[in-house]
Amino acid sequence: MVTPLLDLLPLPAFVASATGDVTNVNRRWIELFGNDTGKCWPRDFKIDAPDQVHLTSRHDDPTMPARLLTGLGNGDPRWFDVHCQPLEGEEQSPRTLGVLVEVTDQTRREAEIMAILRTAVDGIVLIDETGRIEMVNAAAEKLLGYASGELNGAQVDVLMGAEHRHQHTGYIRRYIETGEARIIGIGRELEAVTRDGRRIPVHLSVSEVQLAGRRRFTGFLRDLSEQRATQEMLAEQRERLAHVGRLSTMGEMTASIAHEINQPLTAIAMYAQSGLKLLQRGAPDIDKLSAMLDKLNTQSLRAGAIIERIQRFTRADPAERELVSVNTLLTDLLKLTEGDARLNNIELRFELDPDVPPVSADPVQIQQVALNLIRNAIDAMNEIHRKHGNQVRVSTRALPDGGVTVTVDDQGPGVPQQESDLIFSAFHTTKRDGMGMGLSICRTIITEHGGELGFHNHAAPEPGASFQFTLPARDANHDSI
Repeated sequence: MVTPLLDLLPLPAFVASATGDVTNVNRRWIELFGNDTGKCWPRDFKIDAPDQVHLTSRHDDPTMPARLLTGLGNGDPRWFDVHCQPLEGEEQSPRTLGVLVEVTDQTRREAEIMAILRTAVDGIVLIDETGRIEMVNAAAEKLLGYASGELNGAQVDVLMGAEHRHQHTGYIRRYIETGEARIIGIGRELEAVTRDGRRIPVHLSVSEVQLAGRRRFTGFLRDLSEQRATQEMLAEQRERLAHVGRLSTMGEMTASIAHEINQPLTAIAMYAQSGLKLLQRGAPDIDKLSAMLDKLNTQSLRAGAIIERIQRFTRADPAERELVSVNTLLTDLLKLTEGDARLNNIELRFELDPDVPPVSADPVQIQQVALNLIRNAIDAMNEIHRKHGNQVRVSTRALPDGGVTVTVDDQGPGVPQQESDLIFSAFHTTKRDGMGMGLSICRTIITEHGGELGFHNHAAPEPGASFQFTLPARDANHDSI
């Protein structure tokens, strides 16, 4: 039945009963479809697979548009978005007013876009505003271990670890409500969960698109497994190289280390000999003997501490970061370097800021960097026979952003201009017996810690150079979806 009121609408419109019977249509409807009222929905309209998924959400919101395919009176297939609105005052016999908007050209363009997405090399997942998956391309299905179409209609959080699922839902909801982008338009690395429960590293970037008149979100997934494996291999090689560097440094410090160990060993031998003489006299003085044994024990602990520090520094353990005090690391390092400094007539002066915060770092690697800079400073001053002075100053300073700066100042000749661009290059050295890897390894270590290593010559007339590295503030944030 044609209703005059509906004829005022320029678009095809209808009124349907709760059972789906079209009870009223306007003239534009008849002009297009060539039929009047009746059960036209199952007979004349078809819904494609993605919209079948989408229509399941219309129970919560019946006003949400759906896309339908139908034929005109001449059989020409056309696509329409149908917008429905419950009629007020129809509680006893609820009816719905519907209006059709033709979107044939738009649908064809969108179909071309979907075809491109489905055949893309990178994995692509298309979801709606509720997080329901509408399309997963072949690359994503292969990456995640799912059969074709198996994920359609599922919630996207099935691809996430349990610890991140609630965060993702909150991010989408917050973006829709406030426009605050926590994941939209931002690429990040995270772990995806495959069908068999494995976790694989991926790079995810999410963008917002308008398809079929609705807001959707497209997630682009790129497998990082090979990249991570390569990174781990390179990290292992760098750790081995750093270990070789530590062994080389200890080799260069053999004389000072031997001197440091020889002192307590000599004292141990002296106290043992004195104690033996007391025992040989008969009726020994117990108080004297006890004092000697106590001193002998002190010297043995001193020798053991020296050896333990060397062992800790030269071990080939995997790099592990922990919350550390840079001041404590440097104070411990002083005990390892002061003997070398004394043998070279160098005064080591430590000026440690008591307010420096703890940082997340590998203790041995940070000590390796500081030791390398201190020994370079000693060598530089020996080159000119300490004519400008004999002091190496090691200082720390807290940064406003919560990071830490460590500076090693010397009174040597400074860095020549021609060396300034090469000083951190691998295999570049000015030492006769040097490998040219020390500063290169140091810069790599500091860079991997998120800091920077640099230098500058002191302004005239002050002699020497200043090498400085920074360590960033402790990172309290963790990656999440």
